[in-house]
Amino acid sequence: MKKNFVKILLIGLLVFMLILSGCAANEQQAPEPKAKVEDVKADANAVVEAPTAEGSKPLPMDPNLQYVETEFMVKLIKDAKVVSQRTSYNQPHPEWDFVLVDSRPKSKYDEGHIPGAINIPFDEWDKYSNLLPEDKDKKLYFYCGGLACGLSPKSAHKAQEMGYNNVFNYQEGEPAWKEAGSYLVTTEDYVGSLLTENNINNAEKKPYLILDTRPYKSYFDGHIPNSIPTPDDLFAAKFLASMPEDKTTEIIAYCGGFFCGKSHAVANILTSNGYQNVKVFAGGMPSWTEAKLPVFGTKSSGVAFDVAVKGEVNRSLTPGEWQAKMTGSYVVLDVRTAGERESGAIKGSLHISSADIIPDPQAIAAQLPADKNTPLLIHCASGARAASVIDKIVALGYQNAFYLNNRIVIDKEGNFSF
Repeated sequence: MKKNFVKILLIGLLVFMLILSGCAANEQQAPEPKAKVEDVKADANAVVEAPTAEGSKPLPMDPNLQYVETEFMVKLIKDAKVVSQRTSYNQPHPEWDFVLVDSRPKSKYDEGHIPGAINIPFDEWDKYSNLLPEDKDKKLYFYCGGLACGLSPKSAHKAQEMGYNNVFNYQEGEPAWKEAGSYLVTTEDYVGSLLTENNINNAEKKPYLILDTRPYKSYFDGHIPNSIPTPDDLFAAKFLASMPEDKTTEIIAYCGGFFCGKSHAVANILTSNGYQNVKVFAGGMPSWTEAKLPVFGTKSSGVAFDVAVKGEVNRSLTPGEWQAKMTGSYVVLDVRTAGERESGAIKGSLHISSADIIPDPQAIAAQLPADKNTPLLIHCASGARAASVIDKIVALGYQNAFYLNNRIVIDKEGNFSF
C-alpha cells in the first residue's frame, strides 16, 4: 500500500513538471512577425507596423485619409526637382503642382526637413494655414515624425475641413525618408546654432562639416564660418575621398540659394556613397546674409586679395560694374534653367543653360556670337552657375566674357534689380 502511494506521488510530480515545462516553452515562443506597411489594408482597425522608436506605438490608419508611402514620396520629389524660384522656406515651390507640408514644430523643421516642404506646425495651424494654396484642388501632402506621430493626420483633417479635396498623409514621415537614403534640407537658424562655442567645445557633440559648393572665387569673397571650399564640379574627383570615414557624420552643403543646384548635386553624390546624415542648406548665402549672420572673406574683412592666377583677368563683376558694361554692342548670356527664365528674362538675352555648357562647351559653341570679340555678360540667379561656366566660355575664345557675381531678380517685362 505504501509502495503504491509512493508510485502515485512520483507520477503526479512528473506530470506536474511536464505541465510547467510546456507553459514555459509557450511563453518563450517568438512573436508573430509584424506586417509590412504595404501589407496593411486601410480599414479602421488596421495598424501600420514598421520599425519605430522604443516605447512608441504606430497610429491606426484613418479610413477618412489617403496615405502615401516612402517609395512614392521619393519618386515624387525626384521627378519634381528641388531647385526652385522660391525665395523663402515657407513659399511653396511655384514649379510644383502639389504642396508638401511639414507638420512638426519649427525647431524640428529647421534641423532637417524633406526638400521643398513648407512648415505649418499643427500647434500653430491657425497662424500659418494661410500658407496653403488658394486652389482647393491642389494636392497636399502632410508628414511629421514617423508612424507614431499624430501631427500630420491631424493637420490633414484640418485641411479637409478647410475644403481641400486632395489631401494625403505620408505617415512614415521624416525618419523613413532619411532611412531610404535621401538627404534633408536645413535652415540658417540650425546652421547658425552649430557655430556656437558651446557646440564646438563640447566633447560629447560630434563634429560636423559645412561644405561651400560654389566656385572658389565666390567662397573667397564671402562664406559661412567653419565651411570649407568644395566646388561641385570638382567634388567627386577631388574632395569625395577626403570626406569622413564615419558615414553618420553630419554634412551640410550650401551654395547660392534656392535657385542653385550645386549643393543638391553634392548631397546626391554623398548619399549615393553611403553617407547617412546629409543636409542641404537650400537658402544658401542669400538667406544667410539676409539673416545678418556672420560672413568670413575678403568682402567682409576689407582686405583685397586676388585668388586668380597672376596675369589672369578678373571676370567677376559687381552689379555696378556689370551695368557699366551694358553699353554699345554686347550680348547678355542667361545660364539659368528654362523654368527659371519663364518668370522673367532680360530682353534680347541669349539663353544657354549651365547644365548644357559645363559637360561639353563645344556642343553649344555654335549658339554663341560669331564675333568672338563681342562682350558677353553672363548671369544666373545668384552668381554661382555663371562663375562655373565663365572659364569654359573664355576657353572657346571669348576674351571679353564676364559674369555677374551677385543675385539678380528679373520680372516678366524684363526689368531687373539686384
